[in-house]
Amino acid sequence: MVKNTESRVRTIKLVEIKELDEQSYITYTSAWKDRDEPLCPSSCDMAELSFSEWQKRELSLQNEATLPHGFVRAETLFLVEDNGYILGAVNLRYAMTEDLLRYGGHISFGIRPEERKKGYGFIIVKLALNRLRINGILKALVTVKRSNKAAKNTIKKIGGTLENAYEENGQVIDRYWIAL
Repeated sequence: MVKNTESRVRTIKLVEIKELDEQSYITYTSAWKDRDEPLCPSSCDMAELSFSEWQKRELSLQNEATLPHGFVRAETLFLVEDNGYILGAVNLRYAMTEDLLRYGGHISFGIRPEERKKGYGFIIVKLALNRLRINGILKALVTVKRSNKAAKNTIKKIGGTLENAYEENGQVIDRYWIAL
């Protein structure tokens, strides 16, 4: 029997983009790039922006008055440990367009590659659903590539009901609704 002499309670929480530490964020995005994976959700991709420019862009999407044409009010939140280590991110959209009804839905999320299969997907989606509910969304749409078994299993575990599926660019996209 091995005794764990060092036990520490870790706390995790969803934090807003304005609460992020730049170095923690750069380390987080590097974890995706090191595996040659696109950042998920795509709102986490700074592209050619500086950290502060990216934060400003994302914050502008939270306010109806500053939304670019064709965008809906949205926010990107991060699942973070008490030491600032970022476990994952979620993008919430508070309205739907025709495009979002087809692909994207109310929620897109991603877990840091080395932190997958530890239950963080379930946690981040549950917390995100609470945030949607507080903002008046009573039924959330989540679209998932059929090949993404982990995300699909998370959505099913939370109670997502498959409405339909379609094919786009050789990928099957499943559309799930979750009653809040």
